[in-house]
Amino acid sequence: MKSLGNSLRCHLLMLFLAAQAFAEQAPECFSGGHRTLRNPYRSVDFDSTEIQNTAIQDLVCDHSLAPGWYRFKINNKPAEMPTSCVEMNHCGTQAPVWLSLKGKSLPGPDEVLHLSACATWQFFRGSTKDCCLFRIPITIRNCGDFLLYYLQPTQGCMGYCAQVASTLAPGFCPSGEVEVNGRCKAALPTATSPSLMSRPLIDSELIGHGVYLRCSFVPPPSSHSLGFHVVWARHIGHSMKAEIHRESTLKTFSLVEMDGAHFRLGETFLCSVSTFRVNVNHSRSSPRESEAFYAGLKFSVESLHIAENGEEHEVRVHSTVPLPCYDLNQCGVPLMLGVHDPDGFVHEVSNVALSACQVQLRPTDCREGSCGQASFFITAVTDFTRDGNRISLISSLPQNSTWPLWKSYIPAALKVTVQDVPTSICYSLTDPHVITLDGRNYDNHQTGTFVLYRSLARNFEVHARQWNCGSLHHAAACGCGVAAREGNDVAVVDMCNGQRQETRPKVTVKVPGGERSDGRRVRVLESHQGKKVTIIFPSGAFIRADVDDWGMSLSVRAPSVDYGNTQGLCGTFDGNINNDIHDDLHSFIEHWRIAPGESLFDKTPPDPRQEERRPFCGCQKGYRSEKKHRSSQTPPSDCHAEDNVDYTSVFPSLDTTMEYVKRLEGEQISPNVSFGHSSKGRAHHFNVRNEFRDDRLLSNDKFRRQTMSASQSISQADLEHLAYFFPEDHLVKAPLQVQLGWPTSSGLTSSKALELCHVTLSNSWVGTVCRGLLGRRLEEAVNLCILDLQLKDNLSWDEAMLPYLTNECERLLLENRAQRDNKALGHPDEILTALRCPNFCYGNGECTEFGCQCHPSFSSYDCSKTVEQPVELLNLENGGLCDLRTFDCQKVRVFGLGFIESPNLSCHATRLKYVTGAWLPGEKQRMKATFLSSKALDCGLPSLSNADFMMDDKSYARWEIRVTNDGSQYSLAKVLTIYDGICQVCAGSHSGMCRLKERTCNIDGMCFAEGDSNPGSPCLHCDPDTSKFTWSINQVNRPPTFHRPQGELRTFAGENFVFQLAASDPEGSALLFELVSGPNGAILSPAGLLIWKVPSTFKEELTQSTFHLTLSDECNAQSTLAVQVHVVPCGCQNGGTCATDFSFPAGSGKYLCVCPDGKQGNLCHEDVDKCLSTPCAEGTCIGTDGGYKCSCPEGLTGATCREDIDECERTPCFPGVHCLNSYGSYNCGPCPQGMQGNGTHCTADMRPPTITPTLGPRTVKEVLMQKLTSPRPSVQFAKMVPRAEAFGLPQAQPTTRRRPSGISPNSGLEIDTAGGGIARDPVEVGPPKKSSLMQNSGKLASATCSSRPCFPGVQCINRRPPHVGYVCGRCPPGLHGNGRICMKSAEAAFNHLSHQQQTAGQRTRSSLHLSALPSRDNIKHLSQALLVGREGGTGRREVDTVDVRATSAFSNAATHRSNVTPSKGFGVTSPKLSQQATPPSPRQITQSGRATKPRQTVSTRTKPWTRPAWPLKTTLGSLPEFMAPCPEQPCFPGVRCNTTSDGGSRCGRCPVGFTGDGKMCRAVCKHTCGRNMECAAPDTCRCKAGYAGSDCQTAICEPQCTNKGTCVAPGVCQCPDGFHGETCQEAVCRLPCENGGTCTGLQTCSCPYGFVGPRCETLVCSRHCHNGGRCVSPDECSCQPGWSGPSCETALCGPVCLNGGLCIRPDSCECPGGFYGTRCQNAICTPPCKNGGVCTRNNVCWCLQGYTGRRCEQSVCEHMCINGGRCVGPDVCDCPSGWQGKRCDKPRCEQKCLNGGECVGPNTCHCPPGWHGMLCHVPHCQQKCLYGSRCVRPNVCACRSGLSGALCSRKLSI
Repeated sequence: MKSLGNSLRCHLLMLFLAAQAFAEQAPECFSGGHRTLRNPYRSVDFDSTEIQNTAIQDLVCDHSLAPGWYRFKINNKPAEMPTSCVEMNHCGTQAPVWLSLKGKSLPGPDEVLHLSACATWQFFRGSTKDCCLFRIPITIRNCGDFLLYYLQPTQGCMGYCAQVASTLAPGFCPSGEVEVNGRCKAALPTATSPSLMSRPLIDSELIGHGVYLRCSFVPPPSSHSLGFHVVWARHIGHSMKAEIHRESTLKTFSLVEMDGAHFRLGETFLCSVSTFRVNVNHSRSSPRESEAFYAGLKFSVESLHIAENGEEHEVRVHSTVPLPCYDLNQCGVPLMLGVHDPDGFVHEVSNVALSACQVQLRPTDCREGSCGQASFFITAVTDFTRDGNRISLISSLPQNSTWPLWKSYIPAALKVTVQDVPTSICYSLTDPHVITLDGRNYDNHQTGTFVLYRSLARNFEVHARQWNCGSLHHAAACGCGVAAREGNDVAVVDMCNGQRQETRPKVTVKVPGGERSDGRRVRVLESHQGKKVTIIFPSGAFIRADVDDWGMSLSVRAPSVDYGNTQGLCGTFDGNINNDIHDDLHSFIEHWRIAPGESLFDKTPPDPRQEERRPFCGCQKGYRSEKKHRSSQTPPSDCHAEDNVDYTSVFPSLDTTMEYVKRLEGEQISPNVSFGHSSKGRAHHFNVRNEFRDDRLLSNDKFRRQTMSASQSISQADLEHLAYFFPEDHLVKAPLQVQLGWPTSSGLTSSKALELCHVTLSNSWVGTVCRGLLGRRLEEAVNLCILDLQLKDNLSWDEAMLPYLTNECERLLLENRAQRDNKALGHPDEILTALRCPNFCYGNGECTEFGCQCHPSFSSYDCSKTVEQPVELLNLENGGLCDLRTFDCQKVRVFGLGFIESPNLSCHATRLKYVTGAWLPGEKQRMKATFLSSKALDCGLPSLSNADFMMDDKSYARWEIRVTNDGSQYSLAKVLTIYDGICQVCAGSHSGMCRLKERTCNIDGMCFAEGDSNPGSPCLHCDPDTSKFTWSINQVNRPPTFHRPQGELRTFAGENFVFQLAASDPEGSALLFELVSGPNGAILSPAGLLIWKVPSTFKEELTQSTFHLTLSDECNAQSTLAVQVHVVPCGCQNGGTCATDFSFPAGSGKYLCVCPDGKQGNLCHEDVDKCLSTPCAEGTCIGTDGGYKCSCPEGLTGATCREDIDECERTPCFPGVHCLNSYGSYNCGPCPQGMQGNGTHCTADMRPPTITPTLGPRTVKEVLMQKLTSPRPSVQFAKMVPRAEAFGLPQAQPTTRRRPSGISPNSGLEIDTAGGGIARDPVEVGPPKKSSLMQNSGKLASATCSSRPCFPGVQCINRRPPHVGYVCGRCPPGLHGNGRICMKSAEAAFNHLSHQQQTAGQRTRSSLHLSALPSRDNIKHLSQALLVGREGGTGRREVDTVDVRATSAFSNAATHRSNVTPSKGFGVTSPKLSQQATPPSPRQITQSGRATKPRQTVSTRTKPWTRPAWPLKTTLGSLPEFMAPCPEQPCFPGVRCNTTSDGGSRCGRCPVGFTGDGKMCRAVCKHTCGRNMECAAPDTCRCKAGYAGSDCQTAICEPQCTNKGTCVAPGVCQCPDGFHGETCQEAVCRLPCENGGTCTGLQTCSCPYGFVGPRCETLVCSRHCHNGGRCVSPDECSCQPGWSGPSCETALCGPVCLNGGLCIRPDSCECPGGFYGTRCQNAICTPPCKNGGVCTRNNVCWCLQGYTGRRCEQSVCEHMCINGGRCVGPDVCDCPSGWQGKRCDKPRCEQKCLNGGECVGPNTCHCPPGWHGMLCHVPHCQQKCLYGSRCVRPNVCACRSGLSGALCSRKLSI
């Protein structure tokens, strides 16, 4: 107990001390004395740059903070200000504020310390950071458990920082206490709540126009009511989050709206949920946190790694939140896509390209984290730049969004890393030197066509052609053409079909015809005035031809997609030079040789996999799509550019693609000979000179091109597949062994060559400017230049390598443009200028962006040529001679020096005329000059007429040709002589005179060679022996030749046999066919068309008929022949007929059987079961011999049981019962009231009434009273009962008839108790149980609508009291009658009602007869026996009153023998029965229901019909004795009409429900009737006539539309195909008969002649149309273009085939051996003709004057060469040494004979007297000079000193 007291005292002491300490704390330490800053952004770990970019409004700015004490908390944890420098852009602000201690320590418990806070700031990037730029005084108080700070507002947008304070150590709190917010507190006993079993889930949804985040969770099982505490937070940094919103709810979810402020796009959100027990404090469970949810746009991949290999990658953009939808047309968010380079540099070329720069983010159902998406494609740009692996960012910015949520939202960008893939260029230079893609060099001296480059990754291939380019001593090859194909596009640059020095490249671009040339195809760029042609393909690959006079150097650029996937002469592009060449070099080159006709120059194999290239755009800043859009809300879906490939080129160029495009309409690319730049062929016609390209004009006897003697043999078929004949493809190749050495033949040494190449290349403008880029390539170019000079031995080749250096400089410049620190680039602007303006325009022009702009008087792309410099002409083609029979003499090729391609380049031709023995200049004309090269051009010549030309020794024409570059400075003239080579031989002499040939004819001023035929008649020809001036008859004319058909000719009985016979004439003459004899009916046209109508009487198995023909040509040469045709019988059975089977050739005798109805099979031997097609709609199909027969069920009829029988027409129902017809059956309505039965049979029992005869006229009242009081007769009688509806009786119950007593059943008397008409079905009726006239109190019963008196569906209206009766409306649409009787036919209704009225009038003479109303339809009918109503289809209502049929019947029975005159007042008469008549009903029905034979009944004789009487309008009590009728019946039916005193009339009130003046009354409806409706009765709307249905929207067609016809308007049926008629009842041909056929029955067409088939769709031709011809009529073929003849078997060639060629297909001749060409106009001579000879026939050469021999290889000298001379040319002798002269008849002395000596022999002088010696140089002295003197002249001695005298015999004295 003592210990307990001590413990209690200790506790009390501790409480006292604690209370004292608590009392000593400052007031600000309490909860009301300070505020708490809870913003998690204040954490030193939070990076403020994130909110600066997304939500700058959320930055922490304490400039408006109220002064006071503050405490910090971060995520509900105690926090303190940091005491060290904080980096900028932290703590949720730009300038964070931290606590500076300055060596002091924080205050202890209950202590206060005054310090300063510092703000960190940095003025700009790169400057020094100042951690304490601003100072703010702060006071700190230690409240024991936490620190308080007295804070001041900051000077600007700064923020106080905080960091979480160190937590309490584990186990710090004693037992029984818990830590709460860092402090130990006593643990209170609480009831804990269960935690969530699973993690909450966050998703988004669209509610109205707002986006909401939903945190859903599953409550844990609990026996208590649970609430949920939800805390929303967002990530603010790495592993940091900030609380946004918290709430407590009883729902299992929490919804928060994304308002753009607290919940923004681009942030990641979480929700944590804890549970608590409702109404219980401190029961919250531990929270359960959800997974992070990112709200905004996300790419399908976080990053992307691609390579420059052309691959396309699809990228999707997803939205994790629902997308807005403003209306049906504006849903989603447009996104602007952009490409950005994170390195900060502006690159010339984008790293990646996108398929769209703007996409529409379309909304979808939210599933799997996506509520909408958009997709696009991305690819790496093939930039031909070595830029390493670059990184690009793809941004997607929402555009034009009206939602605040999407405004200012910047989604995270997609990081794309692009791997750089190498590119390269392959070169084939000059003769040529090949530099592979990997940089290996080798030489290819072979000529022909080779595969230069082939891609294995795609359909890309380059072919190159090489010709002999004319080395003086060695065989040398140079490039002359290149052809490349990418996909189905082919581009060709070709000059191989011309002559060196004389041709320009011919460019063509062949593209498929179905595709558009819209910038996505091949492009042709020309630079340097056509000397540099670049063809760029969509992939970025290009081929470049640098053109020169000798050929071209080639460059092929390989894009990155081909890296490691190439083959050909350019090697394998993989960076390894060792594997570029396999085997030895010669085998490697031959491996890539292409066979003749297989290269891209001749054909292009089609590519079935035509790939559609997707366009791409750069989408960089400033990009704008060129495509216009109708709506700004709908962004473009794709681009229309090709920015995925960089096509940059520094050379100024002109896009000339459209000049060369040739479209191919689906066919294979045929050989193309028409290119952009035309090149003059050597001859006008396609001849062997042009095909084999004789180069004699360029040869100089030192070198001549190889001839075809070394070529392979070629055929005509080979030539047809060639675009042109390229002889280098056909030469037999042998390895060229080029042995080179120094010095060359001209004395060129290696040092001189080195010096020349070094000056030309290294010191050139490109070598100087690009030296840093080119490096070793400059030395390689110098070495290749030396090889060219050594091989060609021609110094003009020193500049051939300059294009290679310029191309390499461009490639290296573009390749290194991304390396800005590359010293090798030097000054890029200077390099660009040098490449744009070669040699800086030589100082003769200005360098512009588009190249050199030359000063006046200068031209060329580099301004290097002077326009005013005169041209020097060297020679004209063929030495100035042109044979107009062989060559195209309308232009001439001119060779010279200094030709410049300028606008003023032209030729001037002056006509020379021969006058008085001299050629004098005449008119002068300026002609077009076609520039070929600086050394050759083509000059056009004026046209000449041969009207004034006479064949003599003068040439046809002579022209002086001059050329000018500028139009003012002309060259010296060269003379062109034009002559006729058939009759003339001309030489290039100054005289210009020619010599006539001997064996020629001069007819009508024209020359013809011996044997030439008359152009108008092949029977005449030139025979100089007969006459040289007139035509001679051709004595040698061979007869024509008949071409027999392949196989025997056959036909069949009854066929129209047609066959085209073929023949030819050796001389090419026209042929005439004539029929000599043959079968009857055979016809042979002059062109050889045999027509024979074969009789159908042939019964034998095989019969032969013979046709005897004659074949004549124009010269009457004839051939006779017999043609046999075998006839086979027609094997068709059962009446089938034979028709020609055109699937076989004409004359084959094949036929098809056309079977009659009911037969089928190849020979019509099978029966056709027509029941298989189920033709009978209903019933059973029974096959018959003629087809089929349908057995129809009851109720249907017709050929196919499709027609309905209207059973109601024979009135099968009980009288008065409505009959309703249906398809195949009928239905009867209910029996009349008071009767029983099924509608067909109705029975009832009635007491017989008493008959009281009436002999005189009585009033209506008397008659009625008697009827009501008289007894019923007890006898029964049979009678024809009319239809109940004629009397206003109800139709629901059957009626009965009674026979009056006293009348025998066999008396033949039939009494009509109704009198309203004649029934069609007689019925035996029993007595009624009760009177049908009276019910209850004696009131009339059947005069109201309750008895349903009107026709079914007709409105019945009770009359308004005091009137009695009813009114029937108009008949239903489609029916005619009075409302009680309605019939389909208006005429039938009229006749029926009229007959009924007349009969009723005779049988009810005792009844009341009142005047009747006028009838609108002129149909008059008596309503009842006693009261005649107004009837007859008027469309009005019908008024009826009481039914007094029984009374009238009894009255008639009693008085039938009396003649009663009409009553004065009422006109009631008794009928006189005078004759018998047979009732119209076919049968009678007794009471027992048995049918009996109808009896003859008695009918009355009627008087002429009168107007019907008015109906009774009053009841029995109010009916007057007499009522005067209105004479004109002006009132509405049922309205009383009273006469006035003045004789007029007055109508009473309209009936109830009607309005009007009594004369005209119309029904009144409270509510407006709808469409197609009318007010038919009071408050009753009824469909207008022709409409039905609940809403009267259904049109009615009566009768109904059949066969699925549709009623589209009243009485109008719209029939399906194959049916017609008013009700579509006529089913004729479901498919219309074609080709004029007539539909004659169901699915049966009657076809005209020549057509068969169910619908006459098959045309049966009497002849077979060949070669694609189309049969347009039974006897006519429509031939395809190029074919003719009755059966289209004759091909047309225009112009005709020559030299015996046969036209085998349109414009295609089959040439005989030795000829080729499109018209067989060219002959082949192997080996070719020499010395200008022309091949005119197979291996027959026509030689120029002065040559002879089989190949013109032998010269002819008119005078024989003597002294051993040899004739080497026309009249040219090659004299041996020592002789000279034209005939070698003049001796030649190498040294001149002296002293008057004469050369008399080879080196032999004949000396004059006194001289001798070989040269007559030795004088002769007859006497010898003495004493050593010398003879110096004849007989003159030169004496020595001291001697004198003639012979020096005398000595002088000294």
